[in-house]
Amino acid sequence: MFFKIIENYINNLNKNDIILFANKNNINLSNKELDYIYNTIKNDYKLLLSDNYNIIFKNASNVINHDKLKKIYNLFLDYRNKYINYLN
Repeated sequence: MFFKIIENYINNLNKNDIILFANKNNINLSNKELDYIYNTIKNDYKLLLSDNYNIIFKNASNVINHDKLKKIYNLFLDYRNKYINYLN
């Protein structure tokens, strides 16, 4: 059931949602970075929610500025740890 909630959220997610979340966390994304994050969330969310999520971040290092990616990664880990019981 939890995955259905995530799928519904992702289906309704837009780039403005990502911009708002990034700005709230003091991450100023370029258009290229925003497009990459948006497409990754839309297309690879199952991999992000799996135990192999590091693949996504490794690939992102080619597109997203190192400092920004570090902030994003830390946020990801914080939320992942907070909701890990729902993912298993």
